[in-house]
Amino acid sequence: MVQKYLGFTHSYGEMDCIELIRQFYKQELNINFPLPTYPKSNEWMKHFSAESVDQWASTCFVKVKLTDAQNYDVMAFKSEKSNLIIHFGLFLKPTKMLHIEEGGVSHVETLSDYWVKRIHSFYRHVNMG
Repeated sequence: MVQKYLGFTHSYGEMDCIELIRQFYKQELNINFPLPTYPKSNEWMKHFSAESVDQWASTCFVKVKLTDAQNYDVMAFKSEKSNLIIHFGLFLKPTKMLHIEEGGVSHVETLSDYWVKRIHSFYRHVNMG
Protein backbone atom coordinates (compact mmCIF):
# COMPACT_ATOMS: atom_id res chain seq x y z
CA MET A 1 0.00 0.00 0.00
CA VAL A 2 2.90 2.42 0.62
CA GLN A 3 4.60 1.82 -2.75
CA LYS A 4 2.84 4.70 -4.49
CA TYR A 5 4.07 7.09 -1.78
CA LEU A 6 7.75 6.46 -2.52
CA GLY A 7 9.89 8.94 -4.41
CA PHE A 8 7.97 12.18 -3.75
CA THR A 9 10.26 15.21 -3.53
CA HIS A 10 10.12 17.17 -0.27
CA SER A 11 8.44 20.57 -0.42
CA TYR A 12 7.22 22.33 2.73
CA GLY A 13 3.43 22.55 2.88
CA GLU A 14 2.97 20.45 -0.25
CA MET A 15 4.86 17.22 0.46
CA ASP A 16 6.57 17.38 3.83
CA CYS A 17 6.66 14.75 6.56
CA ILE A 18 3.21 15.44 8.03
CA GLU A 19 1.56 16.14 4.67
CA LEU A 20 2.81 12.78 3.35
CA ILE A 21 1.05 11.06 6.26
CA ARG A 22 -2.11 13.15 5.86
CA GLN A 23 -2.34 12.26 2.17
CA PHE A 24 -1.73 8.56 2.89
CA TYR A 25 -4.51 8.55 5.49
CA LYS A 26 -6.92 10.36 3.18
CA GLN A 27 -6.26 8.28 0.07
CA GLU A 28 -5.57 4.82 1.53
CA LEU A 29 -7.54 4.75 4.77
CA ASN A 30 -10.33 7.20 3.86
CA ILE A 31 -9.50 9.16 7.02
CA ASN A 32 -9.13 12.91 6.91
CA PHE A 33 -7.62 14.91 9.73
CA PRO A 34 -6.78 18.59 10.08
CA LEU A 35 -3.22 19.79 10.38
CA PRO A 36 -2.29 22.61 12.72
CA THR A 37 -1.31 25.86 11.03
CA TYR A 38 2.44 25.95 10.50
CA PRO A 39 4.96 27.94 8.44
CA LYS A 40 5.63 26.32 5.08
CA SER A 41 9.40 26.33 5.68
CA ASN A 42 11.93 24.80 8.05
CA GLU A 43 10.59 27.29 10.61
CA TRP A 44 7.70 24.86 11.26
CA MET A 45 9.74 23.05 13.91
CA LYS A 46 9.75 26.13 16.16
CA HIS A 47 5.95 25.85 16.39
CA PHE A 48 5.60 22.19 17.44
CA SER A 49 6.46 21.57 21.07
CA ALA A 50 5.84 18.11 22.46
CA GLU A 51 2.87 19.53 24.39
CA SER A 52 1.32 21.28 21.38
CA VAL A 53 1.64 18.11 19.25
CA ASP A 54 0.04 16.04 22.02
CA GLN A 55 -2.77 18.60 22.25
CA TRP A 56 -3.32 18.64 18.47
CA ALA A 57 -3.19 14.85 18.28
CA SER A 58 -5.74 14.48 21.09
CA THR A 59 -8.43 15.93 18.79
CA CYS A 60 -8.53 12.79 16.63
CA PHE A 61 -5.73 10.42 17.74
CA VAL A 62 -4.95 8.38 20.84
CA LYS A 63 -1.43 7.90 22.12
CA VAL A 64 -0.21 4.30 22.04
CA LYS A 65 2.83 2.62 23.52
CA LEU A 66 5.72 1.53 21.31
CA THR A 67 4.97 -2.08 22.24
CA ASP A 68 1.37 -1.65 20.99
CA ALA A 69 2.25 0.14 17.75
CA GLN A 70 0.41 -1.00 14.62
CA ASN A 71 0.83 -0.34 10.92
CA TYR A 72 0.12 3.27 9.96
CA ASP A 73 0.39 4.75 13.44
CA VAL A 74 1.82 8.26 13.28
CA MET A 75 5.24 8.67 14.89
CA ALA A 76 6.45 11.99 16.29
CA PHE A 77 10.17 12.53 16.79
CA LYS A 78 11.67 15.06 19.18
CA SER A 79 14.87 17.03 19.17
CA GLU A 80 17.59 15.80 21.50
CA LYS A 81 18.38 19.43 22.39
CA SER A 82 14.91 20.81 23.09
CA ASN A 83 11.28 19.92 23.69
CA LEU A 84 10.42 20.45 20.02
CA ILE A 85 8.99 17.90 17.60
CA ILE A 86 11.26 17.81 14.57
CA HIS A 87 9.82 15.07 12.37
CA PHE A 88 6.87 12.76 11.67
CA GLY A 89 6.81 9.27 10.17
CA LEU A 90 4.30 6.53 9.40
CA PHE A 91 5.02 3.32 11.32
CA LEU A 92 5.30 0.07 9.33
CA LYS A 93 5.59 -3.18 11.26
CA PRO A 94 7.79 -4.55 12.52
CA THR A 95 10.52 -1.87 12.53
CA LYS A 96 10.20 0.48 9.56
CA MET A 97 8.69 3.84 8.70
CA LEU A 98 7.59 5.78 5.66
CA HIS A 99 8.84 9.35 5.80
CA ILE A 100 10.31 12.27 3.92
CA GLU A 101 13.01 14.69 5.02
CA GLU A 102 14.04 18.14 3.85
CA GLY A 103 16.09 17.87 0.66
CA GLY A 104 15.10 14.24 0.11
CA VAL A 105 12.41 12.00 -1.28
CA SER A 106 9.84 9.87 0.48
CA HIS A 107 11.11 6.40 1.31
CA VAL A 108 10.80 3.47 3.70
CA GLU A 109 13.58 3.20 6.25
CA THR A 110 14.39 0.84 9.11
CA LEU A 111 14.09 2.48 12.51
CA SER A 112 17.75 2.83 13.38
CA ASP A 113 19.05 3.83 16.81
CA TYR A 114 19.17 7.41 15.50
CA TRP A 115 15.36 7.44 15.10
CA VAL A 116 14.50 5.25 18.10
CA LYS A 117 16.32 7.65 20.46
CA ARG A 118 14.18 10.51 19.16
CA ILE A 119 10.72 8.92 19.38
CA HIS A 120 8.34 11.15 21.30
CA SER A 121 5.07 9.29 20.71
CA PHE A 122 3.00 6.99 18.57
CA TYR A 123 -0.51 8.14 17.72
CA ARG A 124 -3.38 6.06 16.33
CA HIS A 125 -6.33 7.72 14.65
CA VAL A 126 -9.57 7.06 16.52
CA ASN A 127 -11.11 5.52 13.37
CA MET A 128 -8.40 2.84 13.22
CA GLY A 129 -9.54 1.07 16.40
